[in-house]
Amino acid sequence: MSQGTLTRAHNPALASRRAAGRRIAIADDSSVASRALLNQDGKLWIEHGGERYLLRRTANDRLILTK
Repeated sequence: MSQGTLTRAHNPALASRRAAGRRIAIADDSSVASRALLNQDGKLWIEHGGERYLLRRTANDRLILTK
């Protein structure tokens, strides 16, 4: 499973860093379509505060974030 990387468009240091997987540049006030973040299985692993979370799309086309 590939993991994506989000970067802030106004931060050139992060934008220039190379990482495996997808790279999506976003601004502070922008929105991103969930299909751009989720893999073909409808899942995205997120690391935050030393914890790992799973964001996934349900069969009813809703999003669930679980620890």
